[in-house]
Amino acid sequence: MPGTRSVERTLALLRELSHRGDFGWRLTDLAEQVGLDRGTCHRLLACFVREGFASRHPGDVKYYPGQQLFELGLGMPTYHAFRDRIEPRMDRLSRATNGVASFLLRSGDEMVCAFQKQGDLELPGMLIRIGSRRPLFSAVAGLVMLQRMPADEARQILERNRREEVARRGTRRLEDLDRMRERSAQAGYGLTRGDLAPGIWAMAEAVLDTAGQPMGALTLAGSESTLTEGWLSQAHAQLAETVQDIAADAALCFRAPG
Repeated sequence: MPGTRSVERTLALLRELSHRGDFGWRLTDLAEQVGLDRGTCHRLLACFVREGFASRHPGDVKYYPGQQLFELGLGMPTYHAFRDRIEPRMDRLSRATNGVASFLLRSGDEMVCAFQKQGDLELPGMLIRIGSRRPLFSAVAGLVMLQRMPADEARQILERNRREEVARRGTRRLEDLDRMRERSAQAGYGLTRGDLAPGIWAMAEAVLDTAGQPMGALTLAGSESTLTEGWLSQAHAQLAETVQDIAADAALCFRAPG
């Protein structure tokens, strides 16, 4: 239906706009990203700016998320309670392993980075930041969620992710993505050793909901210049322990009302 398609493209535009809060979007790049012509994208963005869902700064041609998006999030107290419970756990994990701990929520065929703790470590080449949205197959957090899904569901998502990757970027990353997926399958959890971001090692374990389905994943990333093979097993044990605690937090925070 035309009305439904209009809503879908508006929501797609909002999603893309929201995950680049630090960097913003040029009109042409954003239009290409969501598959809109430049004129339609400009009209929608102008409406977003008027209504407070997008913002612009003097002398800057880019569009950024607006205050209304933050205000809408205030109506989700369970997620705020969840953040308050798990961020101290992530901070302890980050400091104990000298890594960057990130929690990513599943969002359909994608994932979005909701929380992050980096302690004293800075990883300039790290691709995942708060607000980053990625297809599930493109990072270790998504790969471990796919591992924990029913096989048919995971296969269908993987196929859709690959089609979208080829449509947007071509085939240049597929070999690296396949290598990361194979490495993760052998490990039994999400694992990369610089497969997509040179010099960055990362691992991930899924956080399961009360039905046993992945609702998110916890990632621990570090630099190969400061990490060793011995770090992997030690850090993974600490990661797995933290994930069990976070799963308990999720069960408490997201239980049905009453």
